[in-house]
Amino acid sequence: MKRNVSIALATLLLVAAAALAAGKREGKITRIDQSAQVLSVQGEKGDQWDVYLTETTKFEHGLTLAELKIGDQIEFEYVERDGKVWATEIEREKKAD
Repeated sequence: MKRNVSIALATLLLVAAAALAAGKREGKITRIDQSAQVLSVQGEKGDQWDVYLTETTKFEHGLTLAELKIGDQIEFEYVERDGKVWATEIEREKKAD
């Protein structure tokens, strides 16, 4: 019985930690490195993030990395791993002028 409670508690803590490391942010693209698959994004409050893409990153509405431009406003869902922000989903909110 104690073992089952310990396993359940450990599982709950892992799930909670993963949830804390995930989120959604919005900002303007300031730099694109297609070869490294990294976007630099600046938030409204001046926050700056390097957002790393993987082969599993989902682009909404048929968007591709090649179509993104500096100045585009995007919303991205992410997870933090190894001190980096990894995009799980990207949606362009507004095209650059």
